[in-house]
Amino acid sequence: MLMLYLAMIEENADKLPFVKIYTKYSHDIYKRVYKILGNKYDTDDVTQDIWTIVCRNIDFYRDKSDEQAKAYIIGIAKNQAHMFLRKKSRTDCIVCDVDTFANDDNDEELIMFKMCNDSSESDIIKCIDKLGEPYNDVLMYYYVYEHTIKQIAQIMGEKESTIGSRLTRGRKKLIQLLMRRGYHD
Repeated sequence: MLMLYLAMIEENADKLPFVKIYTKYSHDIYKRVYKILGNKYDTDDVTQDIWTIVCRNIDFYRDKSDEQAKAYIIGIAKNQAHMFLRKKSRTDCIVCDVDTFANDDNDEELIMFKMCNDSSESDIIKCIDKLGEPYNDVLMYYYVYEHTIKQIAQIMGEKESTIGSRLTRGRKKLIQLLMRRGYHD
């Protein structure tokens, strides 16, 4: 498969960084996706999509550290796996990773997942954008790209406690905004 991905990359200078990223993280990404999907065949399809996305955007990873690159790729992996599940099965069950519940606000977290499950991703993103700074970036990283608080803190160069506070406050504001717009838990 690596040769197929390398054939997709036009710039020769980008091939070596991709090989480095792929060899370093392909096993971890596969395990993460398999943990979500629980099926080898679906996992193979989704991981192929993930690495295709990384190939198409390899120039994005040039200036990123290994940890930043891994955080972005894990976010893509989780997002692609959840999108696959949503497409495959349009049920009202909540599908999430255990590390999504990174703080003690489980009730609000469950309300958010229920609201997000009942509405389109584009509606949620519009509402998050309406909140503005300092909440929209943290909420986007957490709910859309599905990064952990630790990963967001690294990406934004902030303390984990600061990110956790912004997430808690932003989540409350987002729930209020969604409820005003007619999305109910």
